[in-house]
Amino acid sequence: MIEHSNLFNKTSLKFSREKILAISLILPSLILVFVTYLYPAVFTFVISFAEYDIIKLKIKKFVQFKNFHYLINNAFFNSAVLRTIYFGFVICLFTTIFSFLIAILLNEKFVGKAFLRIIIVLPWAVPSVVSGVLWGQMFHADTGFLNALLYQSGIISEYKIWLADPLIALHVIAVAEIWKAIPFMTLFFLSGLQSLPSESFEAASVDGANIFQRFFYILFPLMLPIAIPLFLIQFVLAMKSFDTIFVLTRGGPGGGTTTLNYFIYQEAFETFNLGRASSAAYVLLVITLAVVLIPSISKTIIKFFWGKNEK
Repeated sequence: MIEHSNLFNKTSLKFSREKILAISLILPSLILVFVTYLYPAVFTFVISFAEYDIIKLKIKKFVQFKNFHYLINNAFFNSAVLRTIYFGFVICLFTTIFSFLIAILLNEKFVGKAFLRIIIVLPWAVPSVVSGVLWGQMFHADTGFLNALLYQSGIISEYKIWLADPLIALHVIAVAEIWKAIPFMTLFFLSGLQSLPSESFEAASVDGANIFQRFFYILFPLMLPIAIPLFLIQFVLAMKSFDTIFVLTRGGPGGGTTTLNYFIYQEAFETFNLGRASSAAYVLLVITLAVVLIPSISKTIIKFFWGKNEK
C-alpha cells in the first residue's frame, strides 16, 4: 500500500512538472497573442461605443450606439461598404479564374516550365508598396507605359489621366491586387491538381469524354473543395487591402477608391476619431465573417432540407 502511494505521488509529481514545463513554454506565446491581438480587439470594441480623447489617451464618455448610428446614416460610409464588397469579389473572382488556368498550364509538361514557375511566383515577392509604385508608373498620365503603348498603336489620340476616373482607378487597384495575389492561389491549385488521381481522367478519356466534359464533370468537382477555401481566404485579404490604395490614389478621386479599410484609416489617423474608426472596423469584421460563413451556413441548410427529403 505504501509502495503504491509512493508510485502515485511520483507520477503526480511527474505530471505536475510536465504541466509546469508546458505552461512555461506556451506562456510567452500567449502573452504575445494577448498583447498583439486580444487586447487591441477588446480595446477597439470598448471605444467603438465611446468618444476617445487622442491627446489625453483616455475615454471622454460612452455614447452607446451613436458611432454606429452615424456610420449607418453616412452616405460616404455606405458607398465605401458597397465598394469594398464589390472590390473584394472582383479580386477573388478573377484571381481564382486566372490562378486556376495558370495552375492547369503548369501541371502540363513543356519546355520552359521551370522558368515560367519563377515568373509566376515573382509578384508574390514584391512588397505591396513597391507594387503600388510600379503600377502607378505604368498608368502615369505623362510617362506611363500604357499611355505610350496605346498612343503609339493609334488606339488613343492623346494621353489619358487614368487615375482621375474613380471607376477606372478602382479597377486599376483591383488589377494590381490580382497580379500580386495570383502566385499564392496558383501554388495551392497546382498542389491540388498534382494530388488528383490520374485514373479518373484516363477512364473518362477512354469512355469518349472530350476535354470540356473532363473539365466540368471531373476536374471542376474535384477541385471545388480546394477552390472555395482559397476564394474565402482571398476575399479576406482583399477586404484588408490598403497599401496599393494608399500609394496609388489615397482613396481618391472624390473618394471613388475609398474602401472600408481605408475609411477606417482616414477616421483614425486623419480626423482622429478613434470611436468611429473602431465602429467601422467592427462593421468590416462582421461583413468579412458573414461572407466567410455563408458557404458553411448554406451547406448546413441544404444538407438539412436534402436529408429531410431523403427520409
